[in-house]
Amino acid sequence: MEPFPLPPCEPGGQDLREVAAAVDAWAASPAMGELVGEFGGAAGQSLAELAGFCAVWDYRGGVKERFDTERIDFEPERDRRVRDLLHALGMGGRPAPAHRAYDHVLVLGGGIRVTLGRTDYTARLLAAGLTTRTLTGLASLRWRDDREFREGARLGLGPVDTEADMMAEAFKRFLGIGEPAAVHEHHRSWAGGIHVLAAPSTRPGLRANTADTLTGWAEIVERPRPGDRVLLVTNAPYVRHQHCDAIRLLGTRYGCGIETVGFDDAAMTEWGRPLSTTELLQEVRSSILAMSNLRRHAQDSAATTSR
Repeated sequence: MEPFPLPPCEPGGQDLREVAAAVDAWAASPAMGELVGEFGGAAGQSLAELAGFCAVWDYRGGVKERFDTERIDFEPERDRRVRDLLHALGMGGRPAPAHRAYDHVLVLGGGIRVTLGRTDYTARLLAAGLTTRTLTGLASLRWRDDREFREGARLGLGPVDTEADMMAEAFKRFLGIGEPAAVHEHHRSWAGGIHVLAAPSTRPGLRANTADTLTGWAEIVERPRPGDRVLLVTNAPYVRHQHCDAIRLLGTRYGCGIETVGFDDAAMTEWGRPLSTTELLQEVRSSILAMSNLRRHAQDSAATTSR
C-alpha cells in the first residue's frame, strides 16, 4: 500500500476544508480499518470513535516516557501484517524537504540518540545548501535518568542534565558552534539566528510536550509571520502527530506553512534503533489524538470564520 500523505499546510493561510478532508481520509482508510480490526474493533469508525478505541494501543500507561513503552511479542505473521498496515498509514512523512529555502527550521527534541540524529540530519541539509533565517532546537526541562547519563558519557558528550542541555550539545557537535552568546531562563541563542529553547510546561508536574515546545517557540523565540515557511525535523514514526500539532498550533494561528520531515537513512543507521510493534502502535494512537485535535480545531475555526 502507498503511504498516506500528511495533511497540507501551505504558507499564507490554510484551507481548513482541505485539512479536514485529509484527516478524514486517513481515519477512514482501508489500512486503518484493517488495523482496528486486528485488535477487535469495527472498521469504519469515525475519528471521534477512533480517539476512544485507540486506548487499546496505550502502551505507555498515559505517563511513561517512550523508552519505557511496554513491549508485547505478537505472533510473527500477525506482526508482519500489522507493520504493513502501519507503513500504509504514513508515519514517516516526506523523504526530504520539498524546498531549498525556509524561514525557520525547528529541530524537535527527545531522547539522546534521536536528538543527535535529527541534528545530524539538519546539519547535513544545511551543508548541502538548504537555507533558513532561524534554526531552533526545541526541548524541555525534563531531567535525564541514569540510562541517558550513561549513554551520554559513552558518546563523549558534555553535561546533559536536561533535554535542552542535550539539544545544545547536539548543536555544538554538528553545527560547530561554541557557547551561546546569550542565556535566559528558557532560551539560549547564538549569532546567526540559532537558538535552543527549554520550553516551559503547561501541565503541572509533567515535562513540556511537543505542543508546549511549538507554542513556546512562537511566544519566546520567534513569532512566525503569515507566509513564512517552517520546516520541522523529526523522525519516523513521530512525523504525523507532530506535523498535525504544528498545523494546529502554528499554521492555523499564524498563517505560516508547515512541512515536516523525518531524518534520512544515514541518520537512522547511525542513531536510530529498531522499534517494537507496540512502540509503533503507540505512535498511531498519538497520531489519532493529534489529528482529532486538528480536525476539531479546523471545524471550530471554519465555523467562526463563516459567522
